[in-house]
Amino acid sequence: MGDSSGQPGIHTYKSLAEEGPFGSVEPPKRPTGSLVMHSMAMFGREFCYAVEAAYVTPVLLSVGLPKSLYSMVWLLSPVLGFLLQPVVGLASDHCRARWGRRRPYILTLGVVMLLGMAMYLNGDAIVSALIADPRTKLIWAISITMIGVVLFDFAADFIDGPIKAYLFDVCTHRDKERGLHYHALFTGLGGALGYLLGAIDWAHLELGRLLGTEFQTRRTMTTKSLLRALMSMPPHYRCLCVSHLIGWTAFLSNMLFFTDFMGQIVYHGDPYGAHNSTEFLIYQRGVEVGCWGLCINSVFSSLYSYFQKALVPYIGLKGLYFMGYLLFGLGTGVIGLFPNVYSTLVICTLFGVMSSTLYTVPFNLITAYHREEQEKQRQQAPGGGPDGSTRGQGVDCATLTCMVQLAQILVGGGLGLLVNTAGSVVVVVITASAVALIGCCFVALFVRYMD
Repeated sequence: MGDSSGQPGIHTYKSLAEEGPFGSVEPPKRPTGSLVMHSMAMFGREFCYAVEAAYVTPVLLSVGLPKSLYSMVWLLSPVLGFLLQPVVGLASDHCRARWGRRRPYILTLGVVMLLGMAMYLNGDAIVSALIADPRTKLIWAISITMIGVVLFDFAADFIDGPIKAYLFDVCTHRDKERGLHYHALFTGLGGALGYLLGAIDWAHLELGRLLGTEFQTRRTMTTKSLLRALMSMPPHYRCLCVSHLIGWTAFLSNMLFFTDFMGQIVYHGDPYGAHNSTEFLIYQRGVEVGCWGLCINSVFSSLYSYFQKALVPYIGLKGLYFMGYLLFGLGTGVIGLFPNVYSTLVICTLFGVMSSTLYTVPFNLITAYHREEQEKQRQQAPGGGPDGSTRGQGVDCATLTCMVQLAQILVGGGLGLLVNTAGSVVVVVITASAVALIGCCFVALFVRYMD
């Protein structure tokens, strides 16, 4: 897919923020192969995300991080992301690199993701090879693992905005919708593969014994221009952001602690037991089965993203949005009140409905909002828009993605306190259920939908 590179002989498609509504060029229709290739970026991101979601909490607990502190790991990177995500979005809107506006950010953040992943999966092994003193080893193992998690989470959250903005830059409205569906499809497939790797009992396989398991593990930007761009966001954009925040708060509350929930609540294991104890082995088995559940979630997310297109003519985006929140809220309520291995694995299919909904419906709505804005601006008199105050698609995508970081802040800061107060991680899924059901009411009453 092409991008705005500014080089002779290359077609350049600029957003409204660059040259106003009367200088914009309608991009050509994109072949399916190009959209699939673009979606592979989401496949890779979600594969890595799945590995993190499955392993980070168990790995941190296994290296000795106190239970009262493990939710803080989820708090550090989203704080940075929430503060800097709009800056990155606005910066990419005005980037003039030879590779285009979005690709330098995508490449850089991808490299940081790999670095962070290598650190949190291998931190304990690296420290064990270099340090003999048990207390010093514990401190460094926890520190390196936490740094790796923060780096990975920071980059994985940030990369979503440039990927979406890249799609919006170079595609027609119809191709944007197709591209978002492919995003959801390959996001589910990437997550399924990542969770599948976590569900395999590598300790009993020759390859696992060989490699080891995870339990070894040009326009000047100013603050004023940024605030002006954010404050110019119409009310219906803000309502969409709030609904996205509610949805991701519910989803992350469940997903980030799901394997730990399976290990402790469903299987009654102990993550703090000795690594050769029965209680720890039971907990590890629960984590592996939890990965199977998350794999089911990702597979069903991909399948559901395919059927979404068939459902839209009958229930519309409003129906899809409402149904995703409702099914997730009811499902998490059931597994929280009645924890059982088989019923939990079946209900993981409903998690896939929510996952696909969050990755497609809000961005379909934001493309519809952009299309409406473009139509209105084309009807205005010349000179009505190119004064530099028009928002670009990058900052809108970044602001919407910012809600994911804010949700992580709420989850990291709030759920740790709830778990310590309640003394059980079961409170996590009950909270997820309550927040999702509140989200049902919000998306039905306050989000604006286009015909």
